[in-house]
Amino acid sequence: MPKAYSYIRFSSAKQEAGDSISRQVRLSEEYAAKHGLELDTELNMRDLGLSAFDRSNLKKGALGHFLRLVEEKQIPVGSYLLVESLDRLSRDKVMDALSIFTDILRAGIVIVTLSDNQVYSYERTNENWASLIVSIVIMSRANEESAMKSQRLRSAWDAKRRNLANRRLTARCPYWLRPAEGDVGFEFIPERVEVVKRIFQMSLDGVGSATIVKTFNTEGVPLFSEKANGWQNSYVQKILQSPAVYGELHLQLQRDGEITPLEVIPDYYPAIMTKEEWKLVADARASRRTRGGVGKGANLSNLFSGLLRCGYCGGPMNMGGYVETRRGKHKKSKFIACSNARRGLGCKYIQWEYSDFERLVLRFCKAVDFARVLGVNPNVQAEMNNALLRVEAIKQEIADLGVRNESLLDALEKAGQGAAALQLIIDRMKANENKLTALAAEQRHAEDELIRLSNSQVDAAVQQNLIVDLLGRLEKLEGSELHLLRIRLSEAIKRVIARMDTFPGGRWYSEDELEEYRRDLVSAESYEADQIDDMCAKLDTEPNKKHRLLMIVFKNGEHRTVLSSGKVLDQKTPPPAEWDIPTLFESLAFKVFKAAVI
Repeated sequence: MPKAYSYIRFSSAKQEAGDSISRQVRLSEEYAAKHGLELDTELNMRDLGLSAFDRSNLKKGALGHFLRLVEEKQIPVGSYLLVESLDRLSRDKVMDALSIFTDILRAGIVIVTLSDNQVYSYERTNENWASLIVSIVIMSRANEESAMKSQRLRSAWDAKRRNLANRRLTARCPYWLRPAEGDVGFEFIPERVEVVKRIFQMSLDGVGSATIVKTFNTEGVPLFSEKANGWQNSYVQKILQSPAVYGELHLQLQRDGEITPLEVIPDYYPAIMTKEEWKLVADARASRRTRGGVGKGANLSNLFSGLLRCGYCGGPMNMGGYVETRRGKHKKSKFIACSNARRGLGCKYIQWEYSDFERLVLRFCKAVDFARVLGVNPNVQAEMNNALLRVEAIKQEIADLGVRNESLLDALEKAGQGAAALQLIIDRMKANENKLTALAAEQRHAEDELIRLSNSQVDAAVQQNLIVDLLGRLEKLEGSELHLLRIRLSEAIKRVIARMDTFPGGRWYSEDELEEYRRDLVSAESYEADQIDDMCAKLDTEPNKKHRLLMIVFKNGEHRTVLSSGKVLDQKTPPPAEWDIPTLFESLAFKVFKAAVI
């Protein structure tokens, strides 16, 4: 008994809600029973919601799988493929659709169209080629119908977009908005807008989504939807990623689990913030993903996580802890030390009490003039002007393509469905649409670059004022408020500081280094022998915690050396030769700076 395979396909959700499946199943069962065929029940030959116009049913659907089985000769020759009509197989261009049709026949598979009981086989088609002409006509009509339907849908959306000043595209909108009176625009829900602003501010301050969610749920911040079970990470992240916050509507096509960007409509929603402000938060979040976010814990134990490096070997500095017992009382202490040394990889294991280290860094942050250290990049403005010119050029190119497409649409409507030039016009419009999609992506990239350049000009004075303000409040808070403030402080520091090279044992010298230094002093011919002996005697030959120091490297490459006394050495290159020797040794800069420049 020959085997029959029933192939069922439709492309819209409405058809799934209707009787399309049951109708196609019934027709297949009736045909198989009437003609003595065994109806296959193992293969899932259903492409529900997949398009035959864009070849989705071939690329990733059941029909594509069936054709591969036919090619691998796993479907017996003489089997039947039952379809409601030929347009269920393909709505592609005629020659492409015909190729699929004839390949199936050549493989010895019989195609039956159940709507009109037509039977197509390789032998029959050769004997009665008129049936092939009929199939070509059916395929051509299916392709034209799909192309025209696609164009009409696009034209309808185009008309809606052109009419935005008079009518909304849809009443759907983010939860912090509601449709305004009448048919135009949206308006804020004030209390929800304040929550959105708070989410962005907390994120900018370095607070992660999980902490925002926990804070909101603890405080009982009202939800935006009654269906939600408390604040969720996914929704907070969705808000942070939403272009609707700065007013843009991003139109997308979602089909078969894939999302294709179609168009961006600026100023569609009322904006809570500018795109520049939104991008600043997005960049801060991206930076935290790259360098790692702040640590967790009751009070954020390490303000400088991700910044600390060992000055001796370049490895990471990790935090450790121990419990000290005195007179029956337990005291917890934390320290930082080289991870490589702890793991026996050759470096010196020297601990630096974290509380002392934090006080030293915070005292430096409070006193340093960030504006003078960071300065302003003189090339940024020129780069911004170039980016702005590129954005304007892309906008003009998009406008020109839009005019051309309007002309093609007029020609398409005048040509009529049966005109010979129909396909040519459609192809040109598709090419223009592809170009528009590429230009839109290029425009977004250029605009993002413009925003990045704008945000790169760090307002150092503002950062310093923020850090000083946070430091002033640090001792007055406790609990969750202290935790959030330390997160803000950590993020503010990481916006201006790229790395901290720590030297917890100061700088010590080997015998060879001491001898080399002695030769340098002798060759200078500026010192007596007893002076040279005295100077060399001041150098440490073992780690000395009294001489510990750190080098703070800023985002722009500038660095400052901070001694354990709190003194800051204000230079970024090795000290000049005219420095007096006592200052040179006090700074320990002769070797430290040389190592840091590498």
